[in-house]
Amino acid sequence: MTMTTAARWADVQELTKLPPLTFEVTLSTLAKDVAGTRDIYPIHHDAGFARRNGARDIFLNTMWYQGLLGRYVTDWAGPDSFLRKLGFDMRGTNCPGDTLTVHGTVERKYAEGDRKLVDLTVHIDNQVQQDSVIARMTVELA
Repeated sequence: MTMTTAARWADVQELTKLPPLTFEVTLSTLAKDVAGTRDIYPIHHDAGFARRNGARDIFLNTMWYQGLLGRYVTDWAGPDSFLRKLGFDMRGTNCPGDTLTVHGTVERKYAEGDRKLVDLTVHIDNQVQQDSVIARMTVELA
């Protein structure tokens, strides 16, 4: 996804589909994830450990998803937007070699006082599993 213009609250409609974003997960992605978040639990950097514990490979951690979801919504909503709420369920793993596709839908558009808000549902899929992550987000738009 490449942002050309920020989403304007006046123009957003419920059930609007947000543009997809694709992301290639590499070993370098995981190295940066572990180093940047200081999450040194072996399941994120030791493939043998991950497989012995039921995972198909090392995989991305919670904080990495928070960053990707934040990037996705602000790429769409623009630099003047504000992420008010973020909740998500990790239903599967995303590992080196996976191609992630992030896509979302505007579920609700409403105002609270001066705040112009939209509720989004955002999904992260890979080639092995749809909905490896499902997020619920509230964004304040300009």
